[in-house]
Amino acid sequence: MTAPSSAPAPQQTAPPPEPRASGDNAPAAPWVAACATAVAMGLAAVSVSAVFADWAWLVPTLVMIVLVVGSGALLRTVPAIRATGSAVLGQCLVAAIAALYLCVPSAMPFGVPTPAAAGELFSLLGQGVDDIYSTVAPAPSTPGFTAILVVGIGLISILIDGLVSDLRAPKMGGILLLLIWVIPVIVAGPQLQWHHFAAIGCAFVILMLSRYLAARVQRAAAFSVVAGALALLLGVGLPLVLPPVAQRPQQPLGSPEDITVVNPFLDLHADLDPSNDDVVLRYSSDDPLAPPLRLTSVSAFDGTTWMPEPFDIDPFAVAVDGLPRPNGVAADTPVVDRTAQISVEGLDEQHLPAPYAPATVDGVERRWIYDPATLTIVGNGVLSTDAQYTVGYRSIEPTPRQLADAPAVDAAQFESTLALPDDMPEVIGETAETVTAGSENQWESAVALQDWLRSDEFEYSLDAPADASGSALEDFLRDRRGYCVQFSGAMTAMARTLGIPARIGVGFTAGTPTGDGEYEVRMNQAHAWPELYFEGAGWVRFEPTPGGPAGDPPPWTAEGSEGQDEEDATDEPAEGASEESTPDAPESAPEETTDPEAVEDAQESGTGVPVWLAVVAAVLVVLLLLAVPALVRLVKRRTRLSGDDTARTEGVWEEIAAATIDAGLPWDRSRTLRDHEERITPDLESEDARLLERATEAAEALRYGDGLEEGAALSRADAERLTRGIRTAQSRTLRPWARLRAAVLPRSLVSKPEAPRS
Repeated sequence: MTAPSSAPAPQQTAPPPEPRASGDNAPAAPWVAACATAVAMGLAAVSVSAVFADWAWLVPTLVMIVLVVGSGALLRTVPAIRATGSAVLGQCLVAAIAALYLCVPSAMPFGVPTPAAAGELFSLLGQGVDDIYSTVAPAPSTPGFTAILVVGIGLISILIDGLVSDLRAPKMGGILLLLIWVIPVIVAGPQLQWHHFAAIGCAFVILMLSRYLAARVQRAAAFSVVAGALALLLGVGLPLVLPPVAQRPQQPLGSPEDITVVNPFLDLHADLDPSNDDVVLRYSSDDPLAPPLRLTSVSAFDGTTWMPEPFDIDPFAVAVDGLPRPNGVAADTPVVDRTAQISVEGLDEQHLPAPYAPATVDGVERRWIYDPATLTIVGNGVLSTDAQYTVGYRSIEPTPRQLADAPAVDAAQFESTLALPDDMPEVIGETAETVTAGSENQWESAVALQDWLRSDEFEYSLDAPADASGSALEDFLRDRRGYCVQFSGAMTAMARTLGIPARIGVGFTAGTPTGDGEYEVRMNQAHAWPELYFEGAGWVRFEPTPGGPAGDPPPWTAEGSEGQDEEDATDEPAEGASEESTPDAPESAPEETTDPEAVEDAQESGTGVPVWLAVVAAVLVVLLLLAVPALVRLVKRRTRLSGDDTARTEGVWEEIAAATIDAGLPWDRSRTLRDHEERITPDLESEDARLLERATEAAEALRYGDGLEEGAALSRADAERLTRGIRTAQSRTLRPWARLRAAVLPRSLVSKPEAPRS
């Protein structure tokens, strides 16, 4: 009889069936799968090591993996939990508690998780996000970095463990595992070594074998081991025997201070030499306006030299990933999407020529990055030599009426592009007032300046100084002879005296047409032009230079067209205009595919759609919604404690008031700073009490004295320590429910916190 050799009925639903494994112990299967998952996740974590310069992050990450996977295996030994797939709920709780102990142990003085500790964890994760944007791989494993990795790896471990142990779908878990590998590939490509690939490769193979290891199907396991070993050998061993390939970094090579940007504005006089007619680039475009090809813009003026405004290098601002929409352009401003194909032939520049405003760049290295404020594309250790690329750009074409109706800007937001040196000759401002007398708005003033400079009173001549300093501009207004450097510098300076933000664009004119939308640009067609800012239109090009390589002024600067019918420009969108607000709907949804093996396993287990997945999704959504007020509160706290000394001095007391309101304690803003200090100090540690006294003295000096002295204000680190100490002291007086409410639903978000005024 064969019946005795058949597996009992309950074992037929255990994944996968093991009819001939003598002494099979079903509860052992979860532990085998858990061990495989833990080892795979540990190896995946090792593969991320290329991102970091040290290993301080590894131990807490491995501890998180062991706790999450181990707790899941333990819970699955309970038949009811294993049958319902609810072990992941317990794992989420374990991961949350473990994250507090691993990342913010100092926030739990008695070793008990508290809402305050959860708030500190959120704060630490926010610091980690800042670290991502301010460092370049290999980076030190800061507490913020470590917190992000511990929490992120923990969550991924829960998902993969659920897929392997509950759904028996290691293939889907393998996809998530490989997503971890994407992190070092994108962030730290140049630092990757063979052992990083070996780690993720072994992790993937182990995860694929987890199902067979749990069932101990020897033949299938042996076959998989051989296949996995062969794939790993080809993936790791083959590259080792191939000739080395020089690898170029995908991110900037160093920190911002390592990049020196040359000012092309200083070279225009030499470039404009008529004998310097070498072709520097060729391009093709269907743009009827034929705009200039811009290298950069210069806005910093010290009275002698115009220079590009310095900007922080963002390692993630990679040009080939796309550039943002230019600042200040309203949704109703006409914007036409254009494309230019550019081939550089004789130009060794650190700036990449492109029409304004560039949106996409294809065909260049990832070392071309951009300044979000000016959309200048700068090379980090790479030049434009022999570059061939395609630029997609937004041609901003405002109507004269729109510019005429633009309100005056907030001067505080455009301090750098309105600034003029103290020794600026008075004749520049006086001349601007005279030329624009009778203008009713800033657009009319700008057009008046342009028309006056293009009039017969001025002569285009290269026989002029090679700069646009204050004295050179004074001579230019007196002699009325110069070239684009003086014309653009004079209009920019005069516009600033009238309260119009202005800067100078530097690059090349559209060049010489050669037919079929193609252009040829020579070195002596280098050019500079003013760019003025108007609310709703952003930075708008003007053309005051009457001769040389400069062409006609753009249509929106024509004074006679101010009264044109607006319907011509606004009722019908221009051909090719972008309609970003109405993207085309997809024609059809992608066809869903299902892993047959996963379906078969689900049918065998009788679970169908996993209930735990919906429960986890619902729990995550609820937790996310509950976290929103805490995150908003965190942003407000960091905003108050950042900025300059003056803002931080007031912000410290605003944060103290907000923390008191959050704790549900009374806050009387009619009391003096000293009264609040005396009330708060007894509950603080000695160092925090000293910082509070300094904060009081700084606020009193700011309000009632002669202003802050050097070093009187708290640093940002001291301000954060003081407010953290006050929150900790206040939390000791609260009941657990009040602490939770203070962290999850801060009262200060609806009750405006204000510092004492007297």
